[in-house]
Amino acid sequence: MGSSEGSIMLGPWGGPAGEQKWSFRASGGITKIVIRQGLNIKSISFQDSHGYNSGTFGGLNTNDVGEETSFEIKWPSEYLTSITGSYGTYAGMLVITSLSFETNLTTHGPFGTLSGTSFSIPMEGSVVVGFHGTSGHYLDSLGIYITPGHLEGSVSFGPWGGPSGDPWSFKASNGINEIVLRHGGTINSISFIDANGHHSPILGGLDPDDVGVEEKIAINWPLEHLTSISGSYGNYRNHLMITSLTFTTNRNTYGPYGTTSGTATSFDVPVHACIVVGLHGRAGWYIDAIGIYVKPWDLGERITMGPWGGDGGNPFSFIASHGINEIIIHQGAAANIKSIAFRDTSGLHSGTFGGHNPNDLVNDTKTIDIHWPTEHLVSISGTYGNYDGQLVIRSLSFTTNQASYGPFGVNTGTPFSVPMEGSHIVGFYGKAGWYLDRIGVIVKAMHSESI
Repeated sequence: MGSSEGSIMLGPWGGPAGEQKWSFRASGGITKIVIRQGLNIKSISFQDSHGYNSGTFGGLNTNDVGEETSFEIKWPSEYLTSITGSYGTYAGMLVITSLSFETNLTTHGPFGTLSGTSFSIPMEGSVVVGFHGTSGHYLDSLGIYITPGHLEGSVSFGPWGGPSGDPWSFKASNGINEIVLRHGGTINSISFIDANGHHSPILGGLDPDDVGVEEKIAINWPLEHLTSISGSYGNYRNHLMITSLTFTTNRNTYGPYGTTSGTATSFDVPVHACIVVGLHGRAGWYIDAIGIYVKPWDLGERITMGPWGGDGGNPFSFIASHGINEIIIHQGAAANIKSIAFRDTSGLHSGTFGGHNPNDLVNDTKTIDIHWPTEHLVSISGTYGNYDGQLVIRSLSFTTNQASYGPFGVNTGTPFSVPMEGSHIVGFYGKAGWYLDRIGVIVKAMHSESI
């Protein structure tokens, strides 16, 4: 079944506001979702199959808390496959107004009130392994992390377009490195060549009186790879078909090709950290419908080291999309480590782990800026010992390929360190409550970095 490692980031949908940009990736499957709802989605939280809790995202308006609803997912026989919902204006803000959650067995919801702009994406062969978004008074935006569940390790998005024409499918043996299409008032035909020289047939183009103009897109695999498509579909010569296409790689955007009219319906695939390994759809005289097969881009194998410290607090876990570029440490009374938070290179924030002691209000904030990708985190060290009757992390130091930061906290207790070469830290896990009880690292080899 799916794992959060090597996942595809889809979305988010909703508004741009929210005081916190957050991310939660499950360790295993997602087993419980808790929502507070009313005329919109007030807040949301998650729990995974290892007992990790995400914390609550949103719900900061204490005068509008809504009604709490929760449901459980019986992992691994049941697993989350997709979400749908809507976003619109509530209390002067653009926020998530409704949500439904689809599993391989049933649908949970809708929660909230269906109003504003609907969002959904047709896909097959996926497992939802995490969520990301922004939140503040309410849940401002929401997206998902998915991994392939079957279909030879790929996820199928789409197709978009009309029902006519014959079905077609092309999966690359390696990457796609040439796309040939003919276009004019619509997309007349399309064909592909993969990095091993395998050709697809010419798909569409059966109208002899409307052949269009030929365009060739050369993709410089493996330095360049196709990551997504977008376009539009509408009526052309009394048939519903693809009227325009744009192709996006990790380096360039090609198009739009065809014609975008005011009556056409637009579509796109808001995915991240992935590679398009094939396309599918329907074709006859023209390209009637199109979709894509997507795999996570090779993020490499990850291993965990640790944790060190005590057994109190609640479990936490944070895995960066790529690198970690900010670490925020809050020191409390007697300069002890009160809590910790992280931010990755895509701007996703982990939330704050620890700091729940209501009698320790001292807050001396220390921020480490890591200048990814030239600088990356390679190791941590520190100490753990008794503080305020609990076994907790007392001090921490962080080492990058360019500098050392710390120690933070009080350098007392039992020391620990992680001597490593040829790898970098892409995440953290541990337990936290009143303080940071324990911490471990998630490590990836440097040679497995994405291109």
